[in-house]
Amino acid sequence: MIGLLTTITGPMFSGKTTELLRLMDRELIAKRNSIIFKPNIDQRYSLEEVVNHNGISRKAIVASSSKEVFEKTIELNNTQKIVNVFIDEVQFLDSEIIKIIKDINNLGINVFVCGLNQTFKGDPFPFNDGLKDIGTLIAISDNIISVDAVCNVCGKRATKTYRIGNDGKTVVVGGSDKYQARCKDCWNK
Repeated sequence: MIGLLTTITGPMFSGKTTELLRLMDRELIAKRNSIIFKPNIDQRYSLEEVVNHNGISRKAIVASSSKEVFEKTIELNNTQKIVNVFIDEVQFLDSEIIKIIKDINNLGINVFVCGLNQTFKGDPFPFNDGLKDIGTLIAISDNIISVDAVCNVCGKRATKTYRIGNDGKTVVVGGSDKYQARCKDCWNK
């Protein structure tokens, strides 16, 4: 059987990582071998753990490339029969992750990813090589979980990420020191 791809997406502070960890916990309770990866660029809260904004964490395999995700999955699958692969902050990996996910699915392994849907400018979030974006990943997903946040300005439903300051780079890793969740009205102001 071919594995399924589940993508969790939304703005900053919407609970993407929390949902990823919740789904992983369910699989672990069911005694299905699961592994979790995090991109090495994301060192906000920990070097070796996936950590949500509330401090909930799980030990992770740190990857600097999509190739590393595939190689480590194959290595562990040979000894442990992996059922699920979880990837936090998928947008920080290279575009090859799309092919890698398909290859992992073809091994019969389910893949669960979470990532930002848009940049602070409102564009689809590009992978770190800029060749493709999160929209391509969403398009091939079997399941899409779209989450939203609460606007830091007015309290309405927030679907946008707002960057504090004037740094124009697309990727600036940070938390509430650099970003806010905003509704469309407050994001446009």
